[in-house]
Amino acid sequence: MTSPVLPSAIYGPLVPNYLASDLVMQKSIGTNASLCRIFTQGTGEYPPQVLGHFVDVRDLAQAHIAALSSSLIPGRKKRILISNTTFKLKDVAELIHRERPELAHRLPRQDAVPPKQTDAPLDKSSALEILGMKEYIPWEETVLAAIDAGVAWEKVHSA
Repeated sequence: MTSPVLPSAIYGPLVPNYLASDLVMQKSIGTNASLCRIFTQGTGEYPPQVLGHFVDVRDLAQAHIAALSSSLIPGRKKRILISNTTFKLKDVAELIHRERPELAHRLPRQDAVPPKQTDAPLDKSSALEILGMKEYIPWEETVLAAIDAGVAWEKVHSA
């Protein structure tokens, strides 16, 4: 049986003591790498990031646990969308600038225009109704955990 849980882009912390041994960041830290491109592709422009919807990996884990013990609603055979909110790369850059100032010199220029990202409303009512997903980890915490995973990967592979 396939999982009824359907997440949006997944970001957040890696498993503690995770060994990121791959030589390519994308394979080592997963979807976090797409968010980390904001400081790894070089200064100037924003990376081409079309996804705006996301969920923290820890919230997704909670959704999977809840799905294991929930009873499906008869007649409803659709997946349960799991998504926290949307983010904009400009907000991500401002957050990094404020909370990780050591990366500020690697961010897009202040006058750079970020790409358009998905932000259409998603029906998350099934996540609340079936799984009890009322609260999600704040987007800032998720983004910083993803950025920290990228920084940690760089430290391991620059040595």
